[in-house]
Order: sequence, then structure tokens, then C-alpha cells
Amino acid sequence: MTGETDIVLVVDDETLIALDLAATVESTGRTVLGPAFTLGMARRLLETDTATIALLDINVGSEVVWPLAHELLEIDCAVIFISGDPRQRKSVPGFADATCIEKPAMPKDICRVLDDATASAA
Repeated sequence: MTGETDIVLVVDDETLIALDLAATVESTGRTVLGPAFTLGMARRLLETDTATIALLDINVGSEVVWPLAHELLEIDCAVIFISGDPRQRKSVPGFADATCIEKPAMPKDICRVLDDATASAA
């Protein structure tokens, strides 16, 4: 299943990783919103566009992504975490069973979770 109508918000404070994630998302035919390098930047992007899927680093600068992730769930956006320590989500209410990819992530793994999110939304 392709996600040609998906708009994917990419949030990661590491510029090269964010750009690589964005390129991987674009290679699947999906539209990238961002990438955003801060949570503030992500929220500004969401003021004018709506994401259907979000690829979120857990630690963005000195902030954690949980409040933004909750906001995205409220608008029916599929949330996928990408982190060097995926265990972090286990202690956060509502995210213990959330999809999480461990860094460094291979493009095929990112494509797989994006396809899973698209299929779940159908």
C-alpha cells in the first residue's frame, strides 16, 4: 500500500538525521511536513498544515516530545517515535505500546512503519 496522500511531520533536532528521514519519506511518495528541528518549529508548521503521520524524535533539544505527541493523537495523526533509547516511551501514559524505531534506523524500517501506519488508517 502506498501513502501518496499522507503528509508526514518529521521532527528531529539532529539536522542530518532529520534531512535523511525527510528524504526517506519522500522516496515513498509521501509529502514531508518539515523537517522541524524544534518542537516550536513543529507547532508552527501544524498551524498551517495537517499531518496524517508523525515521525518524532523523543528528545528534541532540551525538550521531550510527549506533549506534542498527545496533541497529534487528538487530531488522529499516527505517531511513530524514533529514538536512540526507545524504552523511554514505556513509562509515558498512552505511549507504552506506540511504534518506535531505534536509531540508527534503516530506510527499509522507516518505510515499513510508514506503510503500517497507512494501512492502519485505511
